[in-house]
Amino acid sequence: MNKTDDILEKLKKAPLPQIDNPEEMTDLIMGRLGPVPAAPKGGEKGSGMVVKFLPIVRAVLSLAAMWIVGFFIYLQYDVAAPTAKANLVPPGGGWEGASTLREVYKYRLCQDCKKTISYTQIKSRLYENK
Repeated sequence: MNKTDDILEKLKKAPLPQIDNPEEMTDLIMGRLGPVPAAPKGGEKGSGMVVKFLPIVRAVLSLAAMWIVGFFIYLQYDVAAPTAKANLVPPGGGWEGASTLREVYKYRLCQDCKKTISYTQIKSRLYENK
């Protein structure tokens, strides 16, 4: 670090060079750089296809993202149990196999619930077998 500090101090103390013709010096530097190459205007084989393909990919990915967000929102809503029909009473009053008033009420409200099996039904069947 000491050597770097010494070099910087020497550069600060050194006199700045005086340029007689700054315009000529700028022109000389720019002339030695040479011509600036122009940007290609789609002369490459693959660039045209990418330009046409990119908006299609962007649209498809946007639609997929919107579908996923919509599906997520749809899954967040609870589905209400179907209401019971007014005068529909199953044979036996709907309490055969039910051990509590709650199960009788649930059976009466949802006739389709017997087709699916729930955690409580599995649990009650396990306890019945013991």
